[in-house]
Amino acid sequence: MNQICNVDTAQQQALLFLLDFLKQRDYQFTAITPLSHQRILSRKSQEKNTAITLRDIFGWNLAFVETDLEPALFEILKDNQLIHFQDHQWLSDVRVASLDGELFIHSSFPTVQQDSVFFGPDTYRFKYYLKQYLAARPHSFKRAVELCCGTSAAAISMAKHYPDLSEIIVSDLNPKALLYSQINAGFAGQNNITPVSSNLFAHIEGQFDLIFANPPYLMDADQRQYRHGGNQLDGNELAFNIVKEGIQRLNPQGCLFLYTGVAIRADGNPFLEQLEKLIGSQPNMHWCYEEIDPDVFGEELEQPAYRQIERIALVLVKVELMG
Repeated sequence: MNQICNVDTAQQQALLFLLDFLKQRDYQFTAITPLSHQRILSRKSQEKNTAITLRDIFGWNLAFVETDLEPALFEILKDNQLIHFQDHQWLSDVRVASLDGELFIHSSFPTVQQDSVFFGPDTYRFKYYLKQYLAARPHSFKRAVELCCGTSAAAISMAKHYPDLSEIIVSDLNPKALLYSQINAGFAGQNNITPVSSNLFAHIEGQFDLIFANPPYLMDADQRQYRHGGNQLDGNELAFNIVKEGIQRLNPQGCLFLYTGVAIRADGNPFLEQLEKLIGSQPNMHWCYEEIDPDVFGEELEQPAYRQIERIALVLVKVELMG
């Protein structure tokens, strides 16, 4: 397996210092959608003479001056290029969100870079629905993998709540996602999580009791890794390939859990149609497709790629291999 390498140890230690600094001060921040985030920024830009807080700097990503941070933290972030100077003020190059009692490093706002690592409402929903699903399962899992892991928030939450999971692999093509995953898992004290650079299962060996993923599912004109789900199946090419490859990697009684968004056309649902062809007739598999939100990312419908799309729905795909 190709594990992450060439990590800047000093920068990694600086990010761990930041997480510890914030935790000691009971920092909490819920990451919201980019549109809502921008609305809050517009509101804050109208406020006058208000003190800048840690949530402003590392949550809302507001500009700050040197004296807004404690000197030791400012110097560490500056020396390790985790903040930058712009228009006579400083900006953080990372944000920190909270979930399930833990803190997570992710990319600054707005997430326009190709290697941005996103954390937002899908992260919270994915973790919630995955936890609900596993709570109803009658047997334990030993070996698991999270594909398209991003910050690995879901894997870290699973490791906390399911101690029988002796090994969790977290996989992504984005080196920054793997770096942040390693930092986040280490800070949470989850040493059984292994980041691996892999295009889905290409560099991952063996079979699994649990495969889970919240892959990119939009048709993104800039093809940013955290957003673009492929040009086929209206953005669900990656999600479909996860199911296609994943069902070959399940142990008996193993489960695949996919959280994704699906573009729905007036004349049907190509993603669901392909799933039915792939696994609908296999007698050794039980599967279901569940729509949990009929309408998200409505603003995407204004993009040329979505001209034939009526809505984007959030769905869960669950596949279980009979023992």
